[in-house]
Amino acid sequence: MSGLPRCGSTLLTALLNQNPSIHASTNSPVLDTIHYSEEYLLYNSEQYKAHPKPQSAHKVLSSIAPNYYFDIKEPIIIDKSRGWVNQIQHITDYITDSPKIICPVRNIYDILTSFLYLIHKNRRVSFIDEGLKRNNLEITNDNRCDYMMSPQGIVGMSYHALSEAYKKGHQDKILLVDYDDLVRSPQQQLNRIYDFLGEEKYTHSFENVNAKFDENDDVYKLDNMHTVREKVEKIYHDSEKYLSDYILDKYKKMEFWKPTTPKYSIFGL
Repeated sequence: MSGLPRCGSTLLTALLNQNPSIHASTNSPVLDTIHYSEEYLLYNSEQYKAHPKPQSAHKVLSSIAPNYYFDIKEPIIIDKSRGWVNQIQHITDYITDSPKIICPVRNIYDILTSFLYLIHKNRRVSFIDEGLKRNNLEITNDNRCDYMMSPQGIVGMSYHALSEAYKKGHQDKILLVDYDDLVRSPQQQLNRIYDFLGEEKYTHSFENVNAKFDENDDVYKLDNMHTVREKVEKIYHDSEKYLSDYILDKYKKMEFWKPTTPKYSIFGL
């Protein structure tokens, strides 16, 4: 699972984990472990360069995912990392030659508003405000949005990864799940996922949803970032309360996955 932040991925994993055949992870270190291990072993290790063993290296790197999930009994494992969509080569090299990536998406205004809502409710300095301080920027909602949408920002980085995957023609490996569709018609969207995975459909409960695994938001310094409500329903926050005209104009019509968005034609869809 990859996609954009604040788009219902935590809700989606909670729902998928209702299925006894599925293990859907919290944010996982598997991709980073593969990426940095490959970088060191193949490109930075003097010992390996002196006596390279490609087959041994491939076995080591291919063993990371199954060893990380050695204790999982469910036959279907869905690993969650926003980087997967931009690291498809790692999947085909070390996991499977038939990648399937579920990507939650959402209107950009709603994503930014959701983050700002959490920041204003937060009991500590968020990782976003820490980033502004490091860059000697005033803490304002406009600067928060620009920081989040920057190439290194939590939204901008994920958005770039997804758009690059589309530019490279990987649409057949990706299933987009729009947050609004998920909360409006959850079973329908889950059925789409099962069709995409080629798995038997499962009837889910949407009135008593619980996260199977805890995720410590102290690590991210943003309270309730991964809180799941018991009932599936859309939580609405007024974008105009948080987003200035400057932000509304700067980040309008960025949803390239929607046919009504002019930028959609860039990707030749």
